[in-house]
Amino acid sequence: MIPRGRPALTEADIAAERKVVLKTWQRNEGADLRDRVPLVNEGGRLRLYDEEQVRAFFSGSPWPPGAGHGKAEGAVSADGVSMWPPAVPPGEEHPDDLLTDQEAAAVLETRPSTVRDYGTGGYLPVVQRHGRTWYRRADLEARLSAGDQRHQPHLTGAGRPQGAKDKAPRRQPDPRVAEIAAGLALAAGGDKQSVTAAEVAERYGVGERTAQRLLAAARDHGADSD
Repeated sequence: MIPRGRPALTEADIAAERKVVLKTWQRNEGADLRDRVPLVNEGGRLRLYDEEQVRAFFSGSPWPPGAGHGKAEGAVSADGVSMWPPAVPPGEEHPDDLLTDQEAAAVLETRPSTVRDYGTGGYLPVVQRHGRTWYRRADLEARLSAGDQRHQPHLTGAGRPQGAKDKAPRRQPDPRVAEIAAGLALAAGGDKQSVTAAEVAERYGVGERTAQRLLAAARDHGADSD
């Protein structure tokens, strides 16, 4: 979940802003940032940090803003470094929270596959960020509470929009492919091998096989654009 839909950064985003190769950044600055700045999506495969906290960390500012240096209360790591408190107090639900398909399924009391069907079929608004699909809590609550069947998908017994098995939804272009292709185009000397599957896996929080598939598709995408 991304609390309140606040801007968030992946480690790849941070490394790019610092103009450092991802693995170099992780080896040098990454450990210090992880000891101080908490994840906004604890437990998620894609590591996301609150953008405002990241910028405060690199500027040497305290957190919360206005607190004295070293006075912010939070968890203490094994080496005695104080972890900042979350940018958004935990446990507070907000209409602009961005939820994963699994989290959305818990709100709608259905299955993640059904949530994805809703998004693909246009029954539920989606938000694209960091190469992933998210769902606003407000949209989920509206879908859950809508009593007029004209504003709800007609469901089959399996809890899927009627016709979902009869006609496959149109496959939408994977936004990650275009992002990776853009990165390949900017690679030094135009070397399309300079971006590795490991970097793709880290950026998008996917497995190695998926990363290889995305990288191959991005190279094909770049070739088609030439």
